[in-house]
Amino acid sequence: MLKVVVDTNVWATAGKTIAEVDTIDEADCIERCADWIVEFLDGNYKLIVDSNGKVIDEYNYYILPGRFPESELNRLYSELWGRLEYVDIEFDEAGHAVLPETVFFHDPADRKFVALALACDPYAPIYNTTDTDWTKEREQLIASDIIVKELCPEYIAATRGG
Repeated sequence: MLKVVVDTNVWATAGKTIAEVDTIDEADCIERCADWIVEFLDGNYKLIVDSNGKVIDEYNYYILPGRFPESELNRLYSELWGRLEYVDIEFDEAGHAVLPETVFFHDPADRKFVALALACDPYAPIYNTTDTDWTKEREQLIASDIIVKELCPEYIAATRGG
């Protein structure tokens, strides 16, 4: 099974409706996220999450009840054959994941995803949709052998102004 780390924004974006978006790129992104979630759930993937439950809690907080991602995550949680892999990562006093000194990532809230990727051998790719921090930090992540899969590069480019 291919192990992956999924930023919360993938689930949250897939839960939006067309009425909640402002641009064609964002509408396309919603569709791309929903399609990827179906591919993920029908495929040979394993979702990497922390054993403390912080990532699962964050998913549940940002996903609107009754929408597509909620039902798909519930399906994933209930699968008996182990599609979730819980790994131990360390958190500091502020509740942010601790990274090795050789790995730097500015956004403290997203460090948990980097730590989860690093906890896998080989490192798990991180899937992102709308968060521009992953693009801003691309060179540092590549230097640490961390791959970020952008599901919505057009949306990211438009958000960053090109």
